[in-house]
Amino acid sequence: MIPGGNVLVTGAAGFIGRHTVDAFRLAGHQVTAIDLRPAPDHLARKARWQRGDFACPALLGEISAGRYATVVHQAGISDTRAPHGPELDETNTLSPLRLADACRTGGARLIYASSHSVYGTLHHRTPIAEDADSDFSRCSGPLNPYAASKLVLDQQMRARHVTGLDWVGLRYTNVFGPDEADKGPMASILSQLLRQAARTGQIRVFDDSLTAARDYIPVETVTATIVHLAEQPPVPAGVYNFGGGYATSFADVAQWCARLHREATGRPLLAELVPNPDTAAYQYFTCADMTALDKALPNRPTISIESIEARAAEIFATFRSSETE
Repeated sequence: MIPGGNVLVTGAAGFIGRHTVDAFRLAGHQVTAIDLRPAPDHLARKARWQRGDFACPALLGEISAGRYATVVHQAGISDTRAPHGPELDETNTLSPLRLADACRTGGARLIYASSHSVYGTLHHRTPIAEDADSDFSRCSGPLNPYAASKLVLDQQMRARHVTGLDWVGLRYTNVFGPDEADKGPMASILSQLLRQAARTGQIRVFDDSLTAARDYIPVETVTATIVHLAEQPPVPAGVYNFGGGYATSFADVAQWCARLHREATGRPLLAELVPNPDTAAYQYFTCADMTALDKALPNRPTISIESIEARAAEIFATFRSSETE
């Protein structure tokens, strides 16, 4: 797809959706954005906004008619505490499958958000590849209904669209950025800890999580890669892990927060250890094996642990600045 092509972004008012709209506009594309929520003020003029359901018949009809060159599907229920039931199944699995059918009819490229949570517990604390999602010697499988809904979507996409649809599912690890406040407790733990340190001088972490580690990726890297996927020749259709490929421990993140707070205030950071209320549903280690995406998209934007730490410092400074304004 060349710049100027029509792009549809679902879930456009959400955290990753907002950045996706901005990235495509900066790349010169015409963007239609849809969300149940109103357009954010800073993006209202950067896209043709529609307020509503991404799977409404009128929008699916536009997609089927070939209006869009690319559909980036970021909408869904992202709350890992959401109960299993018809609403979760419809929003995270069945409606995205209808969206995929419309893309197939209209010839649109589909890029959709999946989740690294589909793997659940990684038994060996090593990076996991996409084809191990049902290998119970490597992982437990989904630990909550949200993760299960994403895994069913991935499995159905693989079964239904072996040919005939240009599609990619991206299993995000822990996407972080400075503007996640509207996500509440679903914001990345890295952003939550940076905000706590910058605004209160104190962080709260689960008492069993200091040896836990997560694979973090900045939202800007995510959206740059999505634009890259839209503009490049098609990669092999399938589900791809999408993270940094590095696991950073909570202890290291706590040290980052302590250093940043000390440099900003001259005072030590206070850390409170609190009980983990749901150990059975907690991912103590996430790390994506990025081999498949590296092979499919060798010139994709990449990051290092050092760049994640540098980005964390920038976000800390943003939180400090907003607190003092």
